[in-house]
Amino acid sequence: MSKILVTGGTKGIGAGIAEALRTAGHEVITCARGDDATIRCDVTDASEVARMRETIGPVDVLINNAGGVRTAPFQKITEADWDWHFQLNVKSVFLCIKAFLPWMIEKQYGRIINVASTAGKIGVPYISAYVATKHAVIGLTRSLALEVADKGVTVNAVCPSFVDTPMLRESSEIVSRKTGKSVEEMVDVFRMRNPQRRFVTTGEIALAVEFLIENGAINGQALSLCGGETFS
Repeated sequence: MSKILVTGGTKGIGAGIAEALRTAGHEVITCARGDDATIRCDVTDASEVARMRETIGPVDVLINNAGGVRTAPFQKITEADWDWHFQLNVKSVFLCIKAFLPWMIEKQYGRIINVASTAGKIGVPYISAYVATKHAVIGLTRSLALEVADKGVTVNAVCPSFVDTPMLRESSEIVSRKTGKSVEEMVDVFRMRNPQRRFVTTGEIALAVEFLIENGAINGQALSLCGGETFS
């Protein structure tokens, strides 16, 4: 069984992944800003990531799940909004990989799995900053995978479509206030983007993560979990 770190692992997709991996018998460490995590850490802060690294030591699997989104038309996105997205969705991935990759290379074994999104493969209106960050995560995934391909380490991404999480509900509330539609109407709009007319479940994402942990031949891939929303 593996020692696994899940960032943002206390709610939503991260919590679902952590629960499934624990059930499978792995040692799972969760980090988040709140006290309900195994270890409290702001993964956008290099000093806190370094402290976490020294506290928990090497891991076999790093799952970069921490992330967020703020909904707004492009012309209303501020520079602060843009920076917030890249700090949380991209810099956190960079810092955590920098912290734990050297141990993986030394051991000649490791799995890095980045939770991206189908938004990293297509365009989605009103979340352009978020979309830009997820494209960046997929680009980083593919590039790093080639650098470490002969070192026993694989780097992949999972790219779910919309999942019914607190983050989605918050986005629905924001759009609801701006459009006059109810929150449930907006939730249905997100649901209907999936050709299967349903949300992807956290359990389905966890199954994909487990598959990527077990299969060392898969490297540099961005696996879509979307019911056919995108084929790339």
